[in-house]
Amino acid sequence: MNEQVLDKFVERIDAVFLPVKNLQESLAWYQDIFGFDLRWKNERMCGLSIAPNCGFHLVEISDFQPVDQYTPFNYVVKDAEDIRRRLKEKNVTVSEIRNGEPKRFDLTDINGNMISVIEI
Repeated sequence: MNEQVLDKFVERIDAVFLPVKNLQESLAWYQDIFGFDLRWKNERMCGLSIAPNCGFHLVEISDFQPVDQYTPFNYVVKDAEDIRRRLKEKNVTVSEIRNGEPKRFDLTDINGNMISVIEI
């Protein structure tokens, strides 16, 4: 078998696209809960500003089904316990802190999508 080593040609993931039921309702929720700034918006999707070189997009899907069997990505925070407490105060559904490294928990957004929060 002839193995060929390829040079790395992908630099990074540019953006994450999260399906939502209603774009405007979801945009308002993410801005209220997390304070994400709106970068751009059209009829079906929007881009939110989280950090440099990190695209986070909400996409309205007509046959929407929540991503609730696994977490498609992680939010990275400095203090998971503090963020979990703050989310609970905003009535966000959160799991218990999970044992192991990294310290982490899951949250459920307004659409029923699961997202992990990890402390690094």
